[in-house]
Amino acid sequence: MNRIRPLLVVSLCVALAAGPAVGQADVESVSSEQRTVGTDGHKTYFLINAAPESPSPEAGYGLLLILPGGDGSADFNPFVQRIARHAAPDGFLVVQLVAPKWRDGQEIVWPTQRLPDEAQQFTTEEFIDAVLNDVRAARRLDEDRLLLMGWSSSGPVVYAMACQEQTPFDGFYISMSVFKPDLLPAIANAKNRRIAIEHSPDDRVCPFRLAEQARDQLTAAGAAVQFETYPGGHGWRGAIYPRMRQALDFLLRVEPPSTSQESEPSSEPTR
Repeated sequence: MNRIRPLLVVSLCVALAAGPAVGQADVESVSSEQRTVGTDGHKTYFLINAAPESPSPEAGYGLLLILPGGDGSADFNPFVQRIARHAAPDGFLVVQLVAPKWRDGQEIVWPTQRLPDEAQQFTTEEFIDAVLNDVRAARRLDEDRLLLMGWSSSGPVVYAMACQEQTPFDGFYISMSVFKPDLLPAIANAKNRRIAIEHSPDDRVCPFRLAEQARDQLTAAGAAVQFETYPGGHGWRGAIYPRMRQALDFLLRVEPPSTSQESEPSSEPTR
């Protein structure tokens, strides 16, 4: 029984997640290259650059690696391009992983070492490491500015990476997800790591109390946690791009501006 309950909860959180907005004119200038690691079609990802004409930063590119929620499919690419344009810091590349489909009826979109799928050929943690190495071979990265982001179905992977004994990432951003500490490495490993969590108290898909539990347990373990709420329930609601940028700035230890104005798109539809 203990095994079945987290599977059901994680599967429920796949049901609602942000989908691509209608129209793509605002991301026509955003470069998005679909790639695979070697010839393995199960290791497909997009390498996205919101400013492809700009010179490479002297210290190397920062990297925001995104695991989309929902079904984790390539259909999220326009939305992730918008994240690259409207929320990612200057000098950052954005990488979008595409969730492998191992079998019909697969319950876990992003299987992990501690929450596997019976048909998987590799874990999501191994997928992430393979993509990082592939990007490193193509672009010079600033290893002090590597961030990991996920929401809904992919949030458990971000929590798992934040609690690894060794991690390549400098910050972790989780939105509208479940938190299952019994399926994570030791939470004590998150000490001194920076984690941004956001969740709607109105969420009826992934319970708000789980986000509060994550905040409390990670803070007690010594992590630096930023905890933000938003109204409206499960999904990307309200001023999402300014909120994303605030979370990413926190992870990079950037001081917020004294005033902020929202001039970019403010929401994405939910599906």
